[in-house]
Amino acid sequence: MAAEEIECHVCGAFNPKGTERCRACGARLSELLAELTEEEAHARRNQPDGFEPRWAAISFGLFLVLAALALGLLPLVIPPYDPQGFPGIVITIILWFTGAGAINYVSPGKNFLEPPVGGFLAAIPTMAYLSSIADVYQLSTGAYILGVLMATMMALMGAFVGNLAKTGAAPKPKLKKKSSRRPRAA
Repeated sequence: MAAEEIECHVCGAFNPKGTERCRACGARLSELLAELTEEEAHARRNQPDGFEPRWAAISFGLFLVLAALALGLLPLVIPPYDPQGFPGIVITIILWFTGAGAINYVSPGKNFLEPPVGGFLAAIPTMAYLSSIADVYQLSTGAYILGVLMATMMALMGAFVGNLAKTGAAPKPKLKKKSSRRPRAA
């Protein structure tokens, strides 16, 4: 891509920088060149920068390590600790929330989608492991599928909380009051 080209936000085609409409789909390109107002920048401060597969892989690895420690190793060290059934799913959901928050806190940029993708991919073998170790508290397959979905959702929420912790809650910019164009009654 040349420096004089911009990418269309609708179809992804590259257009010369001075072009007002996309050559491929006709979408307006002038909004892409305009500077954001302070209010627009404030509204977009938490939008993701893009998808980075590297952070999805890091998330996947972290979630598997956390699951191995909390669900596999800890029961060997503490015999009364038994993460079977519903307690194991709840532990997984808590781990995914805190792990995603930590990942988004340390990652450069705003990565909202990477932790849930990594969490989803790691939740599948985690729930399969929880199902395989269940001898007393056997849950249905639907419960484990729901556990995968809940862990993924909590990873998304944790990523958002991690981003808020990193950026801080910025004060909303003060807006100028617009004067009414109607004349005042005498």
